[in-house]
Amino acid sequence: MELCIPEATEHVPCPLCGENAGIVVGEKGRFGMAVRNVCCQTCATVYVSPRPTAEAMAEYYRSTYREHYGDVGYADANGKRLRPGSPGYEEALLRWHRQQADNALSLTPMAEGARVLEIGCREGKTLDLLRERANIVPFGIEPGEAEAEQARRAGIDCFTGALENFAPGERRFDHVQWFHVLEHVQDPLAALLKLRSLLAPGGTLLIEVPNVYQPYGLLEENFFQNVHLVSYSPNTLAALLRRAGFEVTRVVDSGALFVVGTPRALQAGEVLPMPFDPSLLGQPEQDAAWLAVRLRSYASLEKLQLLFKHRGPSPELTGTLVRALGFPAFDDHMVNACAFFIEQLVALGRLDDALLITLAVAQGPHPLELRHQFRAFAERLGAPPDVLAAAG
Repeated sequence: MELCIPEATEHVPCPLCGENAGIVVGEKGRFGMAVRNVCCQTCATVYVSPRPTAEAMAEYYRSTYREHYGDVGYADANGKRLRPGSPGYEEALLRWHRQQADNALSLTPMAEGARVLEIGCREGKTLDLLRERANIVPFGIEPGEAEAEQARRAGIDCFTGALENFAPGERRFDHVQWFHVLEHVQDPLAALLKLRSLLAPGGTLLIEVPNVYQPYGLLEENFFQNVHLVSYSPNTLAALLRRAGFEVTRVVDSGALFVVGTPRALQAGEVLPMPFDPSLLGQPEQDAAWLAVRLRSYASLEKLQLLFKHRGPSPELTGTLVRALGFPAFDDHMVNACAFFIEQLVALGRLDDALLITLAVAQGPHPLELRHQFRAFAERLGAPPDVLAAAG
């Protein structure tokens, strides 16, 4: 039976700066769905347009979302993903919650008795761990009725519903945390303004989202998804918080992206949200062209690795790889990909192919330190002096 996919009917402006012009960086999402991602030419935010309406997405989450994406799985100690009901699943789930609690405590230390709100708290396991380890006072918001009831049975005060429907009264929180939800939100700026209103003076906000500077798996076939309406970078998520009146105190650019902020004092007559200005971007040189070419390089290197694993080496694959390395890339990903190819080729005795790859990096538009490292490696592989001289 064909599953219902919400139709993308809504053309939207950039959620950070409000402009419309962008570079298309993807036409597909996971499961082969038609998902058009554009990179804003003004601020380099990557977002889905056109997209389904909020009403269509809400119906999708209620109906066929789980049939597409399945039940959430969690990795065991060996990295194997386990599904609900399988042996070791509960232990893997607890490990995941412990990691969330570790991240929250290391990035935003919490005083004893701190009032902590988690948006999308599920059954409240992360909040329960924080209560156990830091003696916080937990509170949750969870749209799933069954999960919210489980949180309440664990002694966590929990509101059942969406963030926009939560009325706090006089209650304010010392810390708010939001793990892997903001990428699903239709109006992220409005959501951040709501969160700011929930924080006590001096309170902290911790957000975790997928990092578009460090994608995972194939770009269009895995990382881009129809439910991920915005793909944030350290640059763009920090700027979005600044528009919502936050001082950004910490950014962690890792496999996942973490940003910590605290409400800043407003100037007399200042109204939120702040208007967009390029000065809100910490690294304005990382513009749309900068990001688009690196996403293309990432996509090419991921597909070439997959092709190598399935078919093995060939002159055609090496040639395609050498050409791909002639473009800027995400440095860590490029180094890891090249290490994979070089190790495999050396083990197979194909030293000339390995040498071509090292020279391509040494000659390419990459940071000087990386070029020198690969030039040295090319020398160890036996590159002739005149070839090394040409590599720079």
